[in-house]
Amino acid sequence: MKPALLLLLALLLRIPAGPAPVRVTFSPLTKAAYLAAKNTCVLTRPVMTFPLKKQHGRITIPTAKGNRVFRDNNIDEENPDWEKFAYRGYLPQFECHLIEHNHYEWSNFILLDKSGQKTELYDLPRYSPDFKSFVAISGGIEYWAYPNSIRLFRFENDKWREVWKLEPSIEPMTWEPNDVYWLSTNVLILKKRMWNGNHEGNSYTYAKLTIQE
Repeated sequence: MKPALLLLLALLLRIPAGPAPVRVTFSPLTKAAYLAAKNTCVLTRPVMTFPLKKQHGRITIPTAKGNRVFRDNNIDEENPDWEKFAYRGYLPQFECHLIEHNHYEWSNFILLDKSGQKTELYDLPRYSPDFKSFVAISGGIEYWAYPNSIRLFRFENDKWREVWKLEPSIEPMTWEPNDVYWLSTNVLILKKRMWNGNHEGNSYTYAKLTIQE
Protein backbone atom coordinates (compact mmCIF):
# COMPACT_ATOMS: atom_id res chain seq x y z
CA MET A 1 0.00 0.00 0.00
CA LYS A 2 1.29 3.45 -0.88
CA PRO A 3 2.53 5.67 1.97
CA ALA A 4 -0.12 8.33 1.24
CA LEU A 5 -2.91 5.77 1.54
CA LEU A 6 -1.43 4.42 4.76
CA LEU A 7 -1.36 7.92 6.21
CA LEU A 8 -4.97 8.56 5.18
CA LEU A 9 -6.09 5.28 6.74
CA ALA A 10 -4.30 6.10 9.98
CA LEU A 11 -5.99 9.49 10.15
CA LEU A 12 -9.40 7.98 9.51
CA LEU A 13 -8.92 5.42 12.26
CA ARG A 14 -8.19 8.23 14.71
CA ILE A 15 -11.41 10.09 13.98
CA PRO A 16 -14.00 9.15 16.61
CA ALA A 17 -17.32 7.87 15.39
CA GLY A 18 -19.94 10.59 15.15
CA PRO A 19 -22.91 10.66 17.52
CA ALA A 20 -25.89 8.50 16.70
CA PRO A 21 -28.67 10.49 15.02
CA VAL A 22 -31.58 11.43 17.26
CA ARG A 23 -35.18 11.54 16.05
CA VAL A 24 -38.17 12.70 18.04
CA THR A 25 -41.65 11.56 17.08
CA PHE A 26 -44.87 13.31 18.09
CA SER A 27 -48.08 11.50 19.04
CA PRO A 28 -51.25 13.49 19.84
CA LEU A 29 -52.72 13.30 23.33
CA THR A 30 -56.09 14.31 24.70
CA LYS A 31 -56.15 16.82 27.52
CA ALA A 32 -57.26 14.08 29.92
CA ALA A 33 -54.38 11.81 28.87
CA TYR A 34 -51.91 14.68 29.23
CA LEU A 35 -53.11 15.55 32.73
CA ALA A 36 -53.03 11.91 33.81
CA ALA A 37 -49.48 11.54 32.47
CA LYS A 38 -48.41 14.78 34.13
CA ASN A 39 -49.30 13.28 37.50
CA THR A 40 -46.69 10.58 36.91
CA CYS A 41 -43.95 12.83 35.52
CA VAL A 42 -40.41 12.64 36.86
CA LEU A 43 -39.04 15.89 38.31
CA THR A 44 -35.26 15.80 38.66
CA ARG A 45 -33.08 18.45 40.23
CA PRO A 46 -29.31 18.07 40.17
CA VAL A 47 -27.25 19.05 43.20
CA MET A 48 -26.37 22.73 43.16
CA THR A 49 -23.75 24.56 45.24
CA PHE A 50 -22.79 28.22 45.46
CA PRO A 51 -18.99 28.53 45.49
CA LEU A 52 -18.90 31.99 43.93
CA LYS A 53 -20.41 35.35 44.75
CA LYS A 54 -21.06 38.41 42.69
CA GLN A 55 -18.75 41.24 43.69
CA HIS A 56 -18.96 44.88 42.64
CA GLY A 57 -21.41 44.05 39.86
CA ARG A 58 -19.19 41.29 38.42
CA ILE A 59 -19.31 37.50 38.35
CA THR A 60 -15.86 36.03 37.67
CA ILE A 61 -15.68 32.33 36.79
CA PRO A 62 -12.37 30.50 36.19
CA THR A 63 -12.26 28.15 33.17
CA ALA A 64 -9.61 26.32 31.17
CA LYS A 65 -9.58 29.32 28.82
CA GLY A 66 -9.10 31.85 31.58
CA ASN A 67 -11.57 33.83 33.64
CA ARG A 68 -15.00 34.53 32.18
CA VAL A 69 -16.39 37.80 33.52
CA PHE A 70 -20.08 38.74 33.47
CA ARG A 71 -20.42 42.41 34.30
CA ASP A 72 -23.50 44.55 34.96
CA ASN A 73 -23.54 47.90 33.24
CA ASN A 74 -24.31 50.89 35.39
CA ILE A 75 -27.02 52.52 33.34
CA ASP A 76 -30.71 53.14 33.87
CA GLU A 77 -33.03 50.14 33.45
CA GLU A 78 -35.00 52.08 30.85
CA ASN A 79 -31.94 52.27 28.62
CA PRO A 80 -32.10 49.67 25.79
CA ASP A 81 -28.48 48.70 26.55
CA TRP A 82 -29.20 47.82 30.19
CA GLU A 83 -28.17 44.34 31.31
CA LYS A 84 -27.63 42.57 34.59
CA PHE A 85 -26.29 39.15 35.61
CA ALA A 86 -27.14 36.90 38.55
CA TYR A 87 -25.20 33.86 39.73
CA ARG A 88 -27.57 30.89 40.09
CA GLY A 89 -25.11 28.26 41.25
CA TYR A 90 -22.72 25.48 40.30
CA LEU A 91 -23.71 21.98 39.20
CA PRO A 92 -20.84 19.68 40.29
CA GLN A 93 -22.26 16.69 38.42
CA PHE A 94 -21.70 18.52 35.12
CA GLU A 95 -18.98 20.94 36.24
CA CYS A 96 -21.10 23.83 34.97
CA HIS A 97 -22.06 27.21 36.37
CA LEU A 98 -25.54 28.66 35.82
CA ILE A 99 -25.87 32.40 35.19
CA GLU A 100 -29.06 34.37 34.64
CA HIS A 101 -28.74 37.20 32.12
CA ASN A 102 -31.35 39.96 32.21
CA HIS A 103 -31.49 42.43 29.36
CA TYR A 104 -33.69 45.44 28.69
CA GLU A 105 -35.95 43.42 26.36
CA TRP A 106 -35.32 39.79 27.26
CA SER A 107 -33.69 37.38 29.69
CA ASN A 108 -31.97 34.03 29.34
CA PHE A 109 -29.74 31.54 31.13
CA ILE A 110 -26.13 30.60 30.46
CA LEU A 111 -24.53 27.25 31.26
CA LEU A 112 -20.77 27.73 31.43
CA ASP A 113 -18.64 24.58 31.60
CA LYS A 114 -15.06 24.10 32.82
CA SER A 115 -13.67 24.48 29.29
CA GLY A 116 -15.29 27.90 28.91
CA GLN A 117 -18.02 26.72 26.53
CA LYS A 118 -21.29 28.62 26.87
CA THR A 119 -24.75 27.16 26.25
CA GLU A 120 -27.45 29.83 26.09
CA LEU A 121 -31.05 28.93 26.92
CA TYR A 122 -34.33 30.81 27.17
CA ASP A 123 -35.69 28.47 29.84
CA LEU A 124 -34.19 26.62 32.77
CA PRO A 125 -32.99 23.13 31.80
CA ARG A 126 -35.44 20.32 32.51
CA TYR A 127 -33.35 17.24 33.19
CA SER A 128 -34.16 13.66 32.23
CA PRO A 129 -34.49 11.06 35.03
CA ASP A 130 -30.97 9.73 34.33
CA PHE A 131 -29.49 13.26 34.14
CA LYS A 132 -27.97 12.47 30.75
CA SER A 133 -30.24 14.85 28.84
CA PHE A 134 -32.20 18.02 29.28
CA VAL A 135 -34.83 19.83 27.28
CA ALA A 136 -35.35 23.59 27.05
CA ILE A 137 -38.33 25.31 25.48
CA SER A 138 -39.01 28.86 24.34
CA GLY A 139 -42.33 30.31 23.24
CA GLY A 140 -41.61 32.85 20.53
CA ILE A 141 -44.88 33.93 18.97
CA GLU A 142 -46.36 36.34 21.50
CA TYR A 143 -43.07 38.18 22.10
CA TRP A 144 -40.65 38.78 19.24
CA ALA A 145 -37.47 38.76 21.35
CA TYR A 146 -37.60 35.01 22.02
CA PRO A 147 -37.07 32.14 19.58
CA ASN A 148 -39.87 29.63 19.07
CA SER A 149 -38.15 26.33 19.76
CA ILE A 150 -37.76 23.03 21.58
CA ARG A 151 -34.15 21.91 22.10
CA LEU A 152 -32.74 18.62 23.35
CA PHE A 153 -29.23 18.37 24.82
CA ARG A 154 -27.05 15.40 25.78
CA PHE A 155 -24.13 15.32 28.20
CA GLU A 156 -21.31 13.69 26.24
CA ASN A 157 -17.54 13.91 26.74
CA ASP A 158 -17.99 16.31 29.66
CA LYS A 159 -20.00 18.78 27.57
CA TRP A 160 -23.62 19.58 26.87
CA ARG A 161 -24.33 19.16 23.16
CA GLU A 162 -27.52 19.99 21.27
CA VAL A 163 -28.69 16.80 19.54
CA TRP A 164 -32.13 17.85 18.31
CA LYS A 165 -34.04 21.06 17.74
CA LEU A 166 -37.50 21.90 16.51
CA GLU A 167 -38.65 25.35 15.46
CA PRO A 168 -42.42 25.06 14.91
CA SER A 169 -43.50 26.24 11.45
CA ILE A 170 -41.94 29.63 10.91
CA GLU A 171 -44.31 31.22 8.40
CA PRO A 172 -46.97 31.19 9.61
CA MET A 173 -46.25 30.13 13.18
CA THR A 174 -49.25 28.18 14.45
CA TRP A 175 -48.09 27.02 17.89
CA GLU A 176 -45.46 27.48 20.55
CA PRO A 177 -44.26 25.19 23.35
CA ASN A 178 -45.92 26.07 26.64
CA ASP A 179 -44.78 23.33 29.03
CA VAL A 180 -42.90 20.03 28.93
CA TYR A 181 -42.30 17.13 31.34
CA TRP A 182 -40.23 13.94 31.34
CA LEU A 183 -42.07 10.65 31.80
CA SER A 184 -38.94 8.53 31.33
CA THR A 185 -35.44 8.84 29.86
CA ASN A 186 -36.84 8.88 26.32
CA VAL A 187 -40.46 10.06 26.62
CA LEU A 188 -41.82 13.53 27.32
CA ILE A 189 -45.23 15.18 27.24
CA LEU A 190 -45.74 18.60 25.70
CA LYS A 191 -48.38 21.30 26.08
CA LYS A 192 -48.72 23.41 22.92
CA ARG A 193 -50.18 26.90 22.87
CA MET A 194 -52.09 27.40 19.63
CA TRP A 195 -52.04 30.51 17.43
CA ASN A 196 -54.40 29.89 14.56
CA GLY A 197 -57.83 31.00 13.43
CA ASN A 198 -59.89 32.42 16.25
CA HIS A 199 -57.74 30.82 18.93
CA GLU A 200 -54.77 33.13 19.16
CA GLY A 201 -52.95 32.09 22.30
CA ASN A 202 -55.99 30.95 24.28
CA SER A 203 -56.26 27.27 23.34
CA TYR A 204 -53.97 24.29 23.82
CA THR A 205 -53.23 20.89 22.34
CA TYR A 206 -51.07 18.10 23.75
CA ALA A 207 -48.53 15.58 22.51
CA LYS A 208 -46.21 12.78 23.59
CA LEU A 209 -42.62 13.07 22.39
CA THR A 210 -40.61 9.89 21.96
CA ILE A 211 -36.84 10.07 21.50
CA GLN A 212 -35.52 7.47 19.05
CA GLU A 213 -31.93 6.68 18.21
